[in-house]
Amino acid sequence: MPERAPLSRPAVLAAVLVLASFAIFVVFLVAHVDEDDVEWTRLAWIFASVEAIAFGAAGALFGSSIQRERAEKAEASAKENAGAAANGRALASALKAEDPGQAEGAPGLEPLGPGAGRDAAAGVAARHAALARELFP
Repeated sequence: MPERAPLSRPAVLAAVLVLASFAIFVVFLVAHVDEDDVEWTRLAWIFASVEAIAFGAAGALFGSSIQRERAEKAEASAKENAGAAANGRALASALKAEDPGQAEGAPGLEPLGPGAGRDAAAGVAARHAALARELFP
């Protein structure tokens, strides 16, 4: 995942300025609550536009820090699990290499009769190798 660059200083200053302006506008609206309906409707319409811009600025400020934290946690988790993934691939390679006579992956015949018990381990190894091939092609 590509790392997001933090907001530049001018972008942060602009976002803070927009949020401060929004706060001032909210105070202005509270002071003009007793206006007539036409005036209040116009102020509310302007407020909706300013509010959208302010929420965008807040999202830029807080979203970048939240995204950065999530990315750092994901990278830490990936580093923690890298060893386990490497061990799993190594185990799969070992199981594939110890497959008794199944180099091409063709199914073999299971032996029957008095010597079949000792070949049970070979059957287990073959099943493990097939599973390793399926999980790690």
